[in-house]
Amino acid sequence: MWKTIILFFSGSIMGLILAWIARGVYDRHFLMEGSFHVVNHSSTAHNISLRFPSGKTKAFSMDAGSSQDFRVNDTGEGSITVNVDGTDRDQVGYVTSFNNMIVLVIGEERSRFSQVFIP
Repeated sequence: MWKTIILFFSGSIMGLILAWIARGVYDRHFLMEGSFHVVNHSSTAHNISLRFPSGKTKAFSMDAGSSQDFRVNDTGEGSITVNVDGTDRDQVGYVTSFNNMIVLVIGEERSRFSQVFIP
């Protein structure tokens, strides 16, 4: 009888620990941590380059009205430098090592930064 109770509680505790670990892995991969969504809101195509505080860069070409999605882990801590067509235009936002989903909108003259907080 006691063996059954001990086995039941031990199994329950192990199950809770495994569920907690699985939830952490799920949240990290599916709740958009480190995800970036960049939108070209201008009327012309641009070559965009983003430089993160950690030194990582992400470069891509964007047509007018298009968007680009990507993930960056370990961005460092500070603002993102936005380079448009070879010229540093803005330093926007504030990123840390752990970021929720970030939206960057590249406009005609300015870039806008927004962070989407997921509870």
